[in-house]
Amino acid sequence: MIQNLSPSHASVALLADEPEVPQSVMCPMCHTPASLTQFALDAGGAWQCVRCGQQWNAARLATVAAYAAWVLDRALTDNRMIDRGPTTERLGGTS
Repeated sequence: MIQNLSPSHASVALLADEPEVPQSVMCPMCHTPASLTQFALDAGGAWQCVRCGQQWNAARLATVAAYAAWVLDRALTDNRMIDRGPTTERLGGTS
């Protein structure tokens, strides 16, 4: 039985059949693209950056990403504190 698919369903079906393009990873220090794909990294691969010489693997990249998120959160929190002005809690007082 042949189904008539609307153009939007046909294009979605075609996109779903296309193979995924392997995503390459990059050095978080100097942003140089690595010769390693995300799939290879997830499978336990590692590489040494050709520009800065840092060695990277999935665990080290996760640590750097967590630290970057912490720094961003800290900066946003500090900005909110500056916008509100000094309070007794921030100055170490009571009340």
